[in-house]
Amino acid sequence: MVRSRTNAPLYVAPERAIHRSKDRPTVARSRADAPAGRTRRRRSAQSGARRRRESTRERYRRRLGSRAGASDPPGRPSRGGAYDELVGKVVGIDEASGRAPKRAAARKLRTPPSKTALVLGGGGFTGGVYEIGALRAFDLLAVNRTVNQFDVYVGTSAGSFVAALAANGITPEEMMRVVTHQKPSPFADIDVGTILKPNVLGFARTGALLPLRVARLARELAPNWRSISVMDVLLGLTDDLPAGLYSGRGIERYLERVLAEAGRTDDFRGLAPELYLTATDLDSCERVVFGTEGWDDVPISTAVRASTALPMVFEPVRLRERELVDGGIVSTTNVDIAVEAGAKLVIVINPLVPYNGKEARPGAPRHVSDMGLAQIGYQSFKLLAHQRLHESVGQWKSRYPDVDIVLIEPAADDQLMFETSIMDFTKRVAIARHGFESVTHRLAAEYDSYREILARHGIRISATRVRKVVEQVAGERERTRAWRRILEQTTSTLLRQSGQQDDDARTDASASR
Repeated sequence: MVRSRTNAPLYVAPERAIHRSKDRPTVARSRADAPAGRTRRRRSAQSGARRRRESTRERYRRRLGSRAGASDPPGRPSRGGAYDELVGKVVGIDEASGRAPKRAAARKLRTPPSKTALVLGGGGFTGGVYEIGALRAFDLLAVNRTVNQFDVYVGTSAGSFVAALAANGITPEEMMRVVTHQKPSPFADIDVGTILKPNVLGFARTGALLPLRVARLARELAPNWRSISVMDVLLGLTDDLPAGLYSGRGIERYLERVLAEAGRTDDFRGLAPELYLTATDLDSCERVVFGTEGWDDVPISTAVRASTALPMVFEPVRLRERELVDGGIVSTTNVDIAVEAGAKLVIVINPLVPYNGKEARPGAPRHVSDMGLAQIGYQSFKLLAHQRLHESVGQWKSRYPDVDIVLIEPAADDQLMFETSIMDFTKRVAIARHGFESVTHRLAAEYDSYREILARHGIRISATRVRKVVEQVAGERERTRAWRRILEQTTSTLLRQSGQQDDDARTDASASR
């Protein structure tokens, strides 16, 4: 049960968020050159401030942990041709749809930054790559904020993997370079073989007992052999199959190596921003929130393994006499965690949207059944999850009108997202492009509204940044190469190539007067 607003978590000053920026080495050198006495006094003051911030965070995490549900601790004209094919609706975002406010209005909007949260939902490997593309678009759109500078990160299933990287300061373009195996990359490449490690021990145990199981099943079904169906035989044989096709250890070990590098941590308590990852207790159906008190001592890599343990695909993760599976079973996004954390701006990226054949483009399938047996089950799950998410977001908006929740997801007629298997690795660039376009399309439709919402929380966005970057690469014939440049190069490189950095500098100088 949610507490009243009077018991909401204490506001944590923005200074608590240690943003990883390129200026940090310069700051470090200036401190080293300071007089020794002054340095000691500054370090003493910073140490005291750090203890106060950590104390505040611990009080909040205890409160959130008690509510975690666990019983134990736990608009531009079309140019046509290749340009439109490349850009899609990106050029629909037009700065003219909302001209820059006058200086007085800009000063009025200059309010202290409020607590912000990034919520990343599930969706398998496909969903994770979609989220990377969406985050890349946000980095380009936002003038004064990056996706690595949120105060709170909430990850569920595949979103837990991306959230763990983002909270550790790894940028979307760095993630994309790893996914597409581009060099140089900040850490080891990831592929299907890395993620999907077969459950060898599980199959070995069940394989040894299979002959006995077949004989026992034959004896059980023999008296009623005239009424036996194929389903009876298949279900009878599944009793002795392993709990999952894959072990999940590949994900855990990969993250262990990545987070062991300098500047990163595999410990929730060592992060500057707050990170919460969810899993589901398979036996009690309770939600477990890693990062809260009682569960913050579990390594982030282990938490991600538990949160991504899709039932029957990955075996459950045994932890503290519990069997934990995919956090998306309870909720595909767990938006409430971010709201309970005191965030005033919550940006939710949800890759799971049911397909609507009535809105499909000409030539696209009208019926889900035409896409195969697996898609029928996939559609059913996404329908339930999507409906539950929108009901939850509506309830939280009504309960806390001072909290802005921005929901970004694929379009209902998105055939590519629907037909692509959640574990498909081959379409990663196309899926990331979809994520990028989802953000820009959303803002194109309601640019003025979202600019106002984000401005309330100290975030400035610029449509021309994205448009100029896309225009700069639109002339390339190879569209995949063009989109890879957008997704994999740093924001500063793209803006410098498009000449947008000079425009941003002039805008910042004007706003500061």
